[in-house]
Amino acid sequence: MYVKIMSASVLGVEGRFIEVEVNICTGLPQVSVVGLPDSAVRESVERVRAAIQNGGMKFPMDRITINLAPADLRKEGSAFDLAIAAGILCASGQVDARLLEDTLFIGELALNGTVRNVPGVLSMTELARNAGIRRIIVPLAATAEASLIPGIEVFGIASLAEWINGFIDDSDDLSGSNAESLSRSNQPRLSSQSKSQSDTYEGDLNLSDVIGQEQGKRALLIAASGMHNLLIL
Repeated sequence: MYVKIMSASVLGVEGRFIEVEVNICTGLPQVSVVGLPDSAVRESVERVRAAIQNGGMKFPMDRITINLAPADLRKEGSAFDLAIAAGILCASGQVDARLLEDTLFIGELALNGTVRNVPGVLSMTELARNAGIRRIIVPLAATAEASLIPGIEVFGIASLAEWINGFIDDSDDLSGSNAESLSRSNQPRLSSQSKSQSDTYEGDLNLSDVIGQEQGKRALLIAASGMHNLLIL
């Protein structure tokens, strides 16, 4: 079975969409990752395998091909782990792929299924919002960062099992009640842009409160997305 899951990476300081295509067919058990992956991406197979098994799901014993598109762009880092795991679960029939439409996945997986933070979440969230993507699923530690971008639903998860149990349990209902169910069960770990940013940050100021100063705000955005130092004179 074939499925496609949306993920993203950072090229310089700009987000870039990466399509994670997963195809499972009968054959000798083997996992191939193609699409110019670096060592961290190739090693994701073992992280994903252990995370799925420790999350109470089954890792399929079939021939699995994972393609990261566009194929001519070199893929670096571990931000695709969560998308690869979601693709494998959908392609193997353990998760309904319709539940993941219009959703972007970002996150590194630990062997026990914990979702770890990755750099560049702010840029990738802005990319998803500008492309009209409805929701983004990120590591719990990156929820506040992703929530700086208005107009997109942000779901922070601590582990793969939490996502499976909280977001997939009501798979018969595709009308959107799954997101509402997750919101009820995981508060306050869920951050949604349906709330105002003043509610999210309890009165703390953010860049939306700054009038003008576009160059300065752009410098702050670049420094935050790339985890650079910044000196303002």
